[in-house]
Amino acid sequence: MTNWLEANDSELVCYCIEIDKKTIVDAIKKGNNTLSKIKESTKACTGSSCKELNPSGECCSKDIKNLIKLYSGKNSNENCSCCCSS
Repeated sequence: MTNWLEANDSELVCYCIEIDKKTIVDAIKKGNNTLSKIKESTKACTGSSCKELNPSGECCSKDIKNLIKLYSGKNSNENCSCCCSS
């Protein structure tokens, strides 16, 4: 699992759509503090190849929810609908 507090701004979060940490964090700072809002504002977590493209072999939704928690203090309990149910 990536340590997002220490990760570089250019670190990819969503490998399907190639969305980096800075894009996600900027969206969170603009009030997009749920997975649905992040998906709408950045298009992250809308692809279908996360498990193949992400080096962790997992959907990016977990990382996005971690970033939401870190940068907004809120928990997003929504499930991803792009490629998994977590």
